[in-house]
Amino acid sequence: MKFTSLFTRLGLLALGFILVAAVNEDSVWASPSDTTPTTSGLADSLLNEWGLALLALGLLMAMAMMGAAYLVRDERMENLLWEFGGEEE
Repeated sequence: MKFTSLFTRLGLLALGFILVAAVNEDSVWASPSDTTPTTSGLADSLLNEWGLALLALGLLMAMAMMGAAYLVRDERMENLLWEFGGEEE
C-alpha cells in the first residue's frame, strides 16, 4: 500500500513537471492570437463543441455525490431508531 501511494505521488510530481515544461515552451507564447475572447464565444463553444463532454462530466459528478452520500450514512441501530421514532424490541 505504501508503494502504491509513493508511486502515485511520484507520478503526480512528474506530471506536474511535464505540464509546467509544456506550458513554458516558446512555441506556446510565440505568436499572439488575432482575436480577443468574448463571453458569447465561450458560451457558444461550451454549448456546441463541449456539450457532450460537459454532460459526461456532470454524470460523473452526480455519481460521485450519490456515492459520497451513501458512504456517510450512519445505519447503527440507535441512530435508525432515533430517526424513525421506533422502540427497540
